[in-house]
Amino acid sequence: MARTVWLALLLGGAVGVLAGLYLDAVRLTQDLLWDHADPVLPGDGRWQVVVICAAGGLLVGVLRMRHDRDSPHDLEDALLGLDEVLDDDERTPPPKASWLVRAAALGVVSLAFGASLGPEAPLILLATGFGERLARILRTTRSEAAFISSAGALAGLFGGPLAAVALPLERGRATAHASRLIGAGLVAGVAGLATMLLVIPGSVGTTYVLPDADLGSGRDLLRALGWAAAAALPATVAGVALLLLTDPVRRLAERLAPSTVLRAAAGGLVLGLCGAADGLTLFSGEHQGQELIDSAGERAALAFLALAALKVVATLACLGTGWFGGQIFPATFAGMAAALAVTSVWESAPVAAVVAAGAGATATAVLRRPLATVLVLLLFFPLGAVLALAVGAGVGALALGLLGDRVPETRPLGSH
Repeated sequence: MARTVWLALLLGGAVGVLAGLYLDAVRLTQDLLWDHADPVLPGDGRWQVVVICAAGGLLVGVLRMRHDRDSPHDLEDALLGLDEVLDDDERTPPPKASWLVRAAALGVVSLAFGASLGPEAPLILLATGFGERLARILRTTRSEAAFISSAGALAGLFGGPLAAVALPLERGRATAHASRLIGAGLVAGVAGLATMLLVIPGSVGTTYVLPDADLGSGRDLLRALGWAAAAALPATVAGVALLLLTDPVRRLAERLAPSTVLRAAAGGLVLGLCGAADGLTLFSGEHQGQELIDSAGERAALAFLALAALKVVATLACLGTGWFGGQIFPATFAGMAAALAVTSVWESAPVAAVVAAGAGATATAVLRRPLATVLVLLLFFPLGAVLALAVGAGVGALALGLLGDRVPETRPLGSH
């Protein structure tokens, strides 16, 4: 037991440094291309957004060109890779260092050029592969090293170890086997968070400022939760659309553009057009969320719904054409936008409950992990909004249950 704790501290801390360096590389590359959501190109006009995103698509296509079938696409691919190691750590050999470098570069280019995707998928993939390759040196199993590494990397991104442990375990095939690693995962998460903060101080703590975040008690609480349930409905639609359309869009893109490079460039073109229409559709949506919340009362309901639809289209364009990143943050943004339409129609609807429920509903619909969703979103929302988050996650989970067999199953990497 003592050896496992020391291993978790060592490996979790090392992966926290790696994750911090990776996120810093993404940020520095973004700063070369963008000033917030505005391109750093000479001249004026939104055409510059289209040019940068299309150029990013070309680079994404070049990085995927020789190894398109075995290159990861999204968070589900990254989680599936970790799940396979936890289920049977001798099934396949550890990933080659060249494959990890290529996947890391693919993630940096995708995120830096404005992809409507988050960094969680590249971080899981890199951390898992890093742990697998070190397992023999550390004299431990690949499954133990991979799980500890993923927890260390994600804890820094999510601001704590609970979500980092829950995300890979919920819905995992090897949950029973991996449950014995929860303690080590928590230790690794704390170590990873601490070392990431040393590398990039101030990187954690993007909690949204919500008006009247405390839902009150008694009748006021019931009223707020009622509004939360109502707002979760349009948000769930956005999440279900993103979930159900990802594979069809990917297949359609492969048929229409068999060339890997042209397909990724086409995805960048669509992303750029969405960004030219509204700059909030670019990037993951994590940092744009506060601006969205602050616009409550300033946009019409149709404007919020249109923004949510644009965000879904931008995310599908990235996921369907080979850009690499995760779905948590763009799904959260789309859900918040869709839910805020309720506050434009009914001014009495509490913004805090509505926006938290929208985030929980859409992220749950996309991730199919309600517990992990609530734990992840607690990084962004004050503790007083936890009941609204839970209501939104419940509505999203209910929608998945009603869909039944129509919900796509996770498929092995290379079978897309």
